[in-house]
Amino acid sequence: MLAGVFSSLRTVSQRLAVTSFSQSIFGGPQTQAIRGMAKLKTHKGTAKRWKAIAKGLYQRRQIGLRHLNRRLTPDSRRSKHSPVVCTEGQKRHLDRLLPYSK
Repeated sequence: MLAGVFSSLRTVSQRLAVTSFSQSIFGGPQTQAIRGMAKLKTHKGTAKRWKAIAKGLYQRRQIGLRHLNRRLTPDSRRSKHSPVVCTEGQKRHLDRLLPYSK
């Protein structure tokens, strides 16, 4: 079936394109050169909680403002409105979890 197609194609790139297309249709193995490098996966839970800032660090919202806030003093409630910046240990971990955030 593919012999007729190969005879009409002159360049190597045309043959490579037909070969990769036919292998993807018929379930054949694909080489690393055809597929390209593997993509890094973003951790979606981390991406929803942390945001990259200009210094190369990450920030998130404070915890503890959803419910049961009557027991808190107004000062402690207000202090939870400011964002929290990550530590150096968290930054190394977050760089791995969020590879495309920079």
